Amino acid sequence: MTRSSEPRRPQLPRFCRRQPRHTLVTITNLRYLHRLLWLLLLFQLTTVLLVLAGPVPPRPVPSQPNSTATHGPGPLMP
Repeated sequence: MTRSSEPRRPQLPRFCRRQPRHTLVTITNLRYLHRLLWLLLLFQLTTVLLVLAGPVPPRPVPSQPNSTATHGPGPLMP
């Protein structure tokens, strides 16, 4: 086996030697992206508002027409 006088250089992986792909971005694609970003921002804001609003109070239980209870509205105590 004969060695050449040139020092051996490391080889790059195949994906580094490939020609780069060119991507065409149109104004329509940018508009879709812009709309999507606004929609995500709206979703984030509504989520923050729901968190800041706090828990929702429970619904009042409708009274029964045949009930003999004489107490006022509120939770029933045993």
